[in-house]
Amino acid sequence: MPIAIVSFIFAQLICTSALRQYPYEVDCPKSNLVREANNNICLDESNYIENKMPYISSSLRRFLDGLEMVQCGDAVIRKIEERPPIMGLAISGGGYRSMLTSSGFIKEMKKYGLFDCLSYISGLSGGSWVLMDLVIHDFDVDQILDSWDLNDPLLQGIPDLDFKQKDLISEMDEQSLDELRRLSARDFTEIDALMQRNLDFFMNTRNHDKTDITGVCKRDYNPFTRLRELLFPTDIDSVPNAKEELPPSSLTNLQRILNFYISLHLDVRPKRFRGFRVSFTDYLGKAFIKRLKQNGMLQINTTSFSELMKHSPNFLNYRAPVPIFVANCKNKSLKNIIFEFTPFEFGSWESIVRLFVKMPFLGSKFEKGVASKCFNGFDDIGFIAATSSSIFNNVLIYIWELTAKSSKETIKAIRSILSVFGLKNIRIKTDEQLRSSVLEQLKTDYAVVHPNPFFKFPGKKNAVTVDDFLYLVDGGEDGENIPLRPLTIPERKLDLIFVIDSSSDSHNYATGIKLRNVLHQMQIGRKYLAPEEDISLQNPIALGCYEKDIPIIIYQVNSKHSYSSNTSTFKITYNESEISGMLQNGRDIFSTDNNDYYKNCLGCLVLKRLFDELPNSELPIFCSKCYRDFCR
Repeated sequence: MPIAIVSFIFAQLICTSALRQYPYEVDCPKSNLVREANNNICLDESNYIENKMPYISSSLRRFLDGLEMVQCGDAVIRKIEERPPIMGLAISGGGYRSMLTSSGFIKEMKKYGLFDCLSYISGLSGGSWVLMDLVIHDFDVDQILDSWDLNDPLLQGIPDLDFKQKDLISEMDEQSLDELRRLSARDFTEIDALMQRNLDFFMNTRNHDKTDITGVCKRDYNPFTRLRELLFPTDIDSVPNAKEELPPSSLTNLQRILNFYISLHLDVRPKRFRGFRVSFTDYLGKAFIKRLKQNGMLQINTTSFSELMKHSPNFLNYRAPVPIFVANCKNKSLKNIIFEFTPFEFGSWESIVRLFVKMPFLGSKFEKGVASKCFNGFDDIGFIAATSSSIFNNVLIYIWELTAKSSKETIKAIRSILSVFGLKNIRIKTDEQLRSSVLEQLKTDYAVVHPNPFFKFPGKKNAVTVDDFLYLVDGGEDGENIPLRPLTIPERKLDLIFVIDSSSDSHNYATGIKLRNVLHQMQIGRKYLAPEEDISLQNPIALGCYEKDIPIIIYQVNSKHSYSSNTSTFKITYNESEISGMLQNGRDIFSTDNNDYYKNCLGCLVLKRLFDELPNSELPIFCSKCYRDFCR
């Protein structure tokens, strides 16, 4: 019986949920959990970077020993042993295009030995998925993408999309945020009841044989059929009539998709039941976890970011870079206010904030910097990666576009899908009203950090501290698609930053626009000579070489080397040939097509800040030529 099947699915999902994926209450420690960032990184991060120095020194020595054209004197070697350069890597957004390109980039960097020299790695949107993958797999670069079946969509039933940049939903106003507050406080019990009714709708469509599930294929052209059209448009060659049978495989596929979204709902529901607000970001985060489940570090039975790092052998032995996930704050009318998640803290270096909370206690109830009720486990690695992305709003745009010429039956089917995500307040009679309702509720893709750890913090009265919640979105939403700012703060004292930019500036390739945007937002940005719009970026460029008090930026963009890697940001399935081509192209971007001259020049660029501290006599003649060729 259909109801029995649904009950069986629910029972199986409940019984097989092994991971601890939700916040749980703990005793509050006596020590301070929130700090003001007064020109210093936290003690845990400082200690980690200091303890990582010996490993960086030995790794950098191995890299330099393999270079034929860069000969380092004793003074340089001593400098490397005393204090090697602090380096970072910033990975831009760009969906799977960024994830695949930067994965190849990192693999080649590892081959060179330079990945082991990184102290920090930052990512947003598609770049944050790479960070999540590294965290899950204990920073083993060889295992990147092992858990991703890219032939299978991350979100079941959603095909590849091809949105134009102008169609993306962003920049919500205060009225939209007020509506979000109302939606996020809705009664979850009602949602569960509505979802159950809609499951009944899915499984009990009219005119099917009640004694045999295969009888669902023998029915009139009804909402179930319309839902099948929506989810599998390529499978339908013509509109069936009442006497035609539909392929049983469609029912199997629909059951699989139904199972997937029921499972997502059940994974998210415990968080809401514990009093936390949820949004579409929670669902996307759980989709990530399902993709990576039972792989790598998730075998320790937790999805907590801070807890995973405490069990990471490479991190515990100071062999991994500090991962930094970047998101954008949208409280009230804020713009270009970025927050970061590290294994140690969550917070912002922006002048109006400069506050941080210890990462394990994110989700605890704070007021004026004092915790009254503490939780661990809010820092779900999937939720954090999803916070730095913006998929769900555009998926809903896709659903909206599909209704442009829809019938009432299709609208019923879409309502059933949307109700699984709690969008129950859609009262529609026409497809136009549906489109309006969906667009009105797109704002629920904002990640909700509630309670706000910085609520009413003394001496800080602004849009970040006046409300007991934070709204976070894709780290690149304000045009800064490169997570560069967290790596340029003087407190972290970086000497050099690698950047791989897979933004979609022109024909899904990067042209330097996002780099100019982020440099414009930084106080030190004026010290860099950003690339002009008409300059070729096929080869790397180094910015800030001759400004001794800022990090050198080695800027490389996604461009065609061995493969046409300008795939759509919203392409969500890749076959093996495409994956191989994207990865190899990413490798070729880093190596500049295995250019031995550039590999040697990398040695010069990495050592540039050390040379700045030594007499000119220590600078190899070869390096002078490299600086002329690559520095701007």
